Amino acid sequence: MNGKEPYPYTVHTNRELEMMLAGAKPFAMFAHERVGDFEKSDALANQDFARYVADGTLSEHVRTLTRHLPDGTPFNIDCYFYAIAGEEWRVEAYSLLLDLLGRGAWCPQLEWMQGKLLGYTDEQNLYHLSRMYPNDRSVPEIFGPHGRRNQQG
Repeated sequence: MNGKEPYPYTVHTNRELEMMLAGAKPFAMFAHERVGDFEKSDALANQDFARYVADGTLSEHVRTLTRHLPDGTPFNIDCYFYAIAGEEWRVEAYSLLLDLLGRGAWCPQLEWMQGKLLGYTDEQNLYHLSRMYPNDRSVPEIFGPHGRRNQQG
């Protein structure tokens, strides 16, 4: 497996709204860095979430994170979260992941959680993690036999 092979499943990027409306994705997150001419619509890949938020099909949640450049200069990132009804709990869970990421913590297990929150299956996560962390022995341990998540403690 190399980094140039296409994924054997539909990757959600730039298809989030379509997949959410079809019931194939419970949650989406977009980061909008407040820099230059980078508009919110660019961050959302020009997907029109607003009309579905307005009619109640989806809920929108916004969190602003402050990060710092290496020289200490602060900058803000607006995070836009969209959830289908009953999946709003994912906003807080994903916010915790962002907090860990902001503290420099990241590993295959957290990336698996990110994938689960975004609606990827265990099999899709295993493929992605095996590709992203090809030499990390912990990746198969996350899943147990046959690509399924290990249910034993």
